[in-house]
Amino acid sequence: MQSRESTPPPAVAGEPSSQSARRKPRDGFRTRHRAASHRSAHADPPPPPEPSLHHPLVPRGIEPLIIDQAHLDQMLAALRSAGSFAYDSEFIGESSYHPRLCLIQVATTQHIWLIDSLADINLHPFWELLADPSVEKLVHAGEQDLEPVVRHLGRAARNILDSQIAAGFAGMAYPCALSKLVLELTGVKLGKGLTFTDWSQRPLSTVQLRYAADDVRYLPALSSLICARMSNPDYERWARSESEAMGDPSRFQFNPDVDYLRIRGAGNLPPQQLAVLRELAIWREKAAEHADAPPRAFLKDDVLLALARSPVKSSNQFARIRGLPRPVEGEHGDTIIALTAKGLSADIDHLPPKPAEPSPTQRFEAEAFTAAFQSIVAGRAIDPNLIASRQEIGEFYRCLSGDSDPSDLKIMRSWRREAIGDELIALFKEGKLYEMNWTGGLKVLPKSP
Repeated sequence: MQSRESTPPPAVAGEPSSQSARRKPRDGFRTRHRAASHRSAHADPPPPPEPSLHHPLVPRGIEPLIIDQAHLDQMLAALRSAGSFAYDSEFIGESSYHPRLCLIQVATTQHIWLIDSLADINLHPFWELLADPSVEKLVHAGEQDLEPVVRHLGRAARNILDSQIAAGFAGMAYPCALSKLVLELTGVKLGKGLTFTDWSQRPLSTVQLRYAADDVRYLPALSSLICARMSNPDYERWARSESEAMGDPSRFQFNPDVDYLRIRGAGNLPPQQLAVLRELAIWREKAAEHADAPPRAFLKDDVLLALARSPVKSSNQFARIRGLPRPVEGEHGDTIIALTAKGLSADIDHLPPKPAEPSPTQRFEAEAFTAAFQSIVAGRAIDPNLIASRQEIGEFYRCLSGDSDPSDLKIMRSWRREAIGDELIALFKEGKLYEMNWTGGLKVLPKSP
């Protein structure tokens, strides 16, 4: 993995001015949990050397751990030659602003490689391969695994198929754990999970290496089996479109106009307090990055919300803010007060208006419309959660019932519009008819008037 720039970024308002304030936040529970899991992985007996499933798309054995550039380059050549490979990574995300990458796993139908990303090797060619649209990458719940491509190259990974997403188009639940999909489709029960093991510790045990290998071992076969179950030729195309969207750079970049609204409770704030929350959220992101700490570990959401709900105008008012860390107060108190004043005097016309509370009748109708949406897409072997949440469908319904333009909503963009968006508009405006039956599963088809 490429090292961080050794030169700190330019100072910004509110950044820590001392080493003590830049110390990363402690997370005792997670640290102890990782340490215990790591000890367990070294104490457990090694698993059987070969997978129990004999399948032409399931590789057997693991290549030696890659710790030098020459072997990495050989692996990259093999992956390009194969034209498709499975990819996963192990990282620790609670102790730094960017997740610390500790191990990379890749597999073709013939080989499995594990890359020690903490070794002195240049991973830039690997990120370039992930961004190469001519080579297919198979992942499972892989959004965070694609983040380093954006961070190191400034562009997205390409030609991605996520088996978790694909399963949602094949009559299976979304989201769904890899182990459950592997068990249902191959009959193989994966070993004990090591999600919280300390992947940064060396050496890695045989149990850890086997666990890591199994995360990619079955992906080529799994992807093939899932796509074979799809009942519509468009579904694989939609699955690939949604999978590739996971790598969009905007998913990994802080958006000062949107992200503060995702803080729980933000929607209940009056406009002026919402402006304060926006200023504080922007500051927290910059300060956390400078301190190399996750933003929510640097300062929790509920503390940020409390600072916006009860604006602090002088240092003696910090005592009423529960959970505010003393180092943050000491180093950033003046900045918080200044940003609070800025938010309280800000023009609030650009802030999103608080939506009107729906009436009981409107709530019932929105729920009924949501139920219709869920029935239609489930009847076509697509998990409704893959397309839109209940909240998003409710927003879509309110837009239609208020005679507003829904074209900017998620359900009217990309493959979602083709899959169901236009059809839902027809249902609302024209009273489109459907026929429902249960023949080996729910079936919902359009019906002629």
